[in-house]
Amino acid sequence: MKTIERQILSEIDRLVPSGLIEQWAMHLRRQRSRASDALWLIENGFSVHDGRNGIPTEDVTERHRHELETTIAEVGRLLAQYDAINLRGCPDPTE
Repeated sequence: MKTIERQILSEIDRLVPSGLIEQWAMHLRRQRSRASDALWLIENGFSVHDGRNGIPTEDVTERHRHELETTIAEVGRLLAQYDAINLRGCPDPTE
């Protein structure tokens, strides 16, 4: 039983290098920025189409808009948690 507890604790205590965490956070910020830029384009009249051989077959603008909005919201929540942990020392930004 002690070895199982020790194994579980060693998995919990495993540290991720801070540089790697910073890279993940920067990647998330870039993803949110790209999604925001693409959403701005859609809101200003651009459309997105599925197609074949360079010929548009279906307008998928609304589906893509929904995916972009979801990406922005989810990444925003992750970055809020990251900032809460690093800036205030609180793991839950809603507390």
